Amino acid sequence: MRVVSWNLAYRGVAATKNQGALLRDLTADVILLQEVNPNSTEALQRAAGADWLIRAVDLRLAMPDDRPARRRGVALAGQGPPPQASWLLECPLPERALFAEVTNGDVVFTAGAYHAPPGVNWGLVKPRQANTCASWLATQAGPILFGADANTPLVDAIDFADTRTHWHTGDRHLQGEPGDDRLWGPAKVHVLDDALRRWLNERPETTAALRQAVPHGPLAITHRTGRRKKYAGTGRRFDSVWISHHWKVRKIQHLYDEGLAAGSDHAPVVVDLDFAPEAT
Repeated sequence: MRVVSWNLAYRGVAATKNQGALLRDLTADVILLQEVNPNSTEALQRAAGADWLIRAVDLRLAMPDDRPARRRGVALAGQGPPPQASWLLECPLPERALFAEVTNGDVVFTAGAYHAPPGVNWGLVKPRQANTCASWLATQAGPILFGADANTPLVDAIDFADTRTHWHTGDRHLQGEPGDDRLWGPAKVHVLDDALRRWLNERPETTAALRQAVPHGPLAITHRTGRRKKYAGTGRRFDSVWISHHWKVRKIQHLYDEGLAAGSDHAPVVVDLDFAPEAT
């Protein structure tokens, strides 16, 4: 099964057609999307050739005092039968945390799309959102995967224990609240793994080469913060796919250049998975 997670950067119809064409070329079975423009999702679905598409903003009652950003929800799409159930998490920004029960062949699993609110705009909402999701994930026992623009980590260390998130537990700006490392970092309270790290665990030579080339990370580049016309920006791996033990990672790609060419400022993360329920 091929899974693609991608932040579309809230683009209009013209750009979305290009993004959909890339998704079609990638032949994804399940598509996990962030920053989806509701005005262009029909064009996206058609261009991508997806059989179904679910938008988080359609599952939430909009409020009169909503910021415009509240329309930048996440979405799920894919091939095959549409999900039997879909839901939002009960969190500060539910339109950024969508999950559904998806069927692929004989396998039924939970798929999700998550977009972390930037801390510079939303402050403590960012770690609170992350902790709600982390706590919910900790209760799940079945096969699950979700794609995220996490807007973190700050340090994507080779050794996971050295990873630091932007709102790391103990940081002063958390004012004593738990940090988003409970979702994305070494203090995580759930049992899901970062698919890239799962893949690297089985490839010590690749890990050793990364340790030599980028000792402090990032392990891949999916976004650049501070990017300007004459400045490439700081490379970050904000985009990732997280998986339960039921999956084996066959291949993973971070297509940053292709993502930019299609009109986004994030890379599609492409993960080829085998269902391996006996895996631990």
